[in-house]
Amino acid sequence: MLKDTDLLNHIRQTTEMGQDGIDMVMEYADYKPFREALQDQKTEYGKIYRAADTMLRSRGEEPKEISMMAKLSSELSSSMKTMHDHSTSKIAELMIQGNTRGMTKSLQCLDQYNGSDHEVKALAEKLLRTEEANIEQMKPFL
Repeated sequence: MLKDTDLLNHIRQTTEMGQDGIDMVMEYADYKPFREALQDQKTEYGKIYRAADTMLRSRGEEPKEISMMAKLSSELSSSMKTMHDHSTSKIAELMIQGNTRGMTKSLQCLDQYNGSDHEVKALAEKLLRTEEANIEQMKPFL
């Protein structure tokens, strides 16, 4: 079962990975509406990240960082997938895949969450809604 701090760390790490993923593909986002959509998503991830970070610290917890191995693995995967095709459509596809993985993990975490803090649960649900909205926002770019 997950505690408040576990769920908050998940939210923080998921939004950090989302921001990092957007940073990795932003150089290929030449189409202005697509670039703006990615920037909007990054901004929203940043807000959720800061909220989770603040909630962790207010509980006297030190946030858990994403392992360097996970970051490198994600970066390598993105580089490989965009090496030959960095079209708007391909990047949108990758973003949808990333958001889908994030949603799946968030749903699993929420299912395992046994805390009673409504603020923590609300933030996790906001992350889910954000990831769902991100997927919908990327569909027209496929």
